[in-house]
Amino acid sequence: MLKSFTCLVIFYISLSQISAVGQSSKWSTQIENANIFSSPRFADLNKDDVLDVIIGAGMEGLESTNGIVAFNGANGEILWNVKTHTQIYTSALFQDITNDGIPDVFIAGRDAAFYGINGLNGEIIWEFWPNKTEPARKQGWLNFFTTQFVDDQNNDGIKDLLTTNGGDYLATAKKRDRPTAKLMLLCAKTGKIISSCQFPEKKESYYAPHTYTTSEGETMIVFGTGGETIDGALWQVPLKKLAQGNISKSELIARDKMKGYILNSLLADLNRDGTADLVTVGMSSAIVALDGANFKPMWEHSFAGYECYVTPSLGQMTRDSIPDVFTILAKGTFPSYSSFKLIVIDGKTGDIVWQEDSGFNQFSPAVLADWNEDGIDEIIYVQNSLVDPQKFFVVNQVRVVDLENDQNWFVGPIRNGVSMAASPGLLDLDGDGQFELLVATSSIVPQGTNPFSIIERIDLQKSFKSVHWDGYLGPKGNGEY
Repeated sequence: MLKSFTCLVIFYISLSQISAVGQSSKWSTQIENANIFSSPRFADLNKDDVLDVIIGAGMEGLESTNGIVAFNGANGEILWNVKTHTQIYTSALFQDITNDGIPDVFIAGRDAAFYGINGLNGEIIWEFWPNKTEPARKQGWLNFFTTQFVDDQNNDGIKDLLTTNGGDYLATAKKRDRPTAKLMLLCAKTGKIISSCQFPEKKESYYAPHTYTTSEGETMIVFGTGGETIDGALWQVPLKKLAQGNISKSELIARDKMKGYILNSLLADLNRDGTADLVTVGMSSAIVALDGANFKPMWEHSFAGYECYVTPSLGQMTRDSIPDVFTILAKGTFPSYSSFKLIVIDGKTGDIVWQEDSGFNQFSPAVLADWNEDGIDEIIYVQNSLVDPQKFFVVNQVRVVDLENDQNWFVGPIRNGVSMAASPGLLDLDGDGQFELLVATSSIVPQGTNPFSIIERIDLQKSFKSVHWDGYLGPKGNGEY
């Protein structure tokens, strides 16, 4: 066994070295006592004209010095870190509320953790639940899920925060009676509640709410209910109704009688009628395109025996102008999965145009960009590989899949550990026309050993004319194509 394991590792490393020519790791920074489920987001915090990297981390239910960390985009040095009492898994939002010309950071996670942070120095401007002696859960505050700002709701000149609070992290899979989630507006300047409404049907939620604008100019909120073992639905309601404190007349978009909606829906005009359509993925692995004009299915797929935890990505993967859909399915039932299926669906027809069983514990979204300038996007994601099942030795590396030419290759070095749920980021950090990949991975360590995570910048030494999906929830950070 040891001999075959050694040969496998040598083969994997050799293949990587051959296929990764032309890309190099500019920097790699390790942080201790942290797992990463958050995807990296980017802003220039030190005014050096290089975008810096901000990410949520930490440990579930444990205090960590590295709950929120900002890295110097140029060299990987830690600009600042924030101690948190639990894990921070959402992705950062940015807005300057201190009037110093530097974006401030808004980010959230488990156990009522939500922070407004000074982007210059990492000082906490506000914290939703600062009371460290009284558990937030006893007061009805659970996990926060957030994706975006909304227009100023309280006339203080600052865009405010749309979020959900819900998801009982102590509930067992068989428990049916779950706490009702809240749809909320928070003041971005102070963290105070502007409005809070219970979800329809008194359901739980793990879905980060997001918005779109109708042809009449009205802002609508899309939100979801249910979980891994609880049925749920997708709903929409005008933003103004939430601001008024009453969402009782929310409109039903779709329903799943078996499991809930956890992943964000995506918005793109798939039928070219001028109205954004919704691409939805239920926990039950049902992938459906809903006509934005009437919410009737335009196409749908269901994959028996699979579930889905990977928020889809949109890009040009067929020879038409309509965006197509990429995601990853997990074979099995929460929390045990035996294999993972990568899948591409034609956004126009709903046809499955490519699929492949690949990887291990594949829960991270992909970025989509035209690597070789042939008019078709390549899939760029972090592939986890189980090298030794007995020792549970896992490695990961960035993989590029070229659908047009039926080829794939690896980029950058092999790392120990896994990409848990963090999308890579593809962007030009320093504005020199050459793109970089930012990758966040976490260790797998024996029980009783402190975990660690690694943030790495891979310089691709190439430009991109077309990047359709540059990171988690796309170029606008809210699921809009």
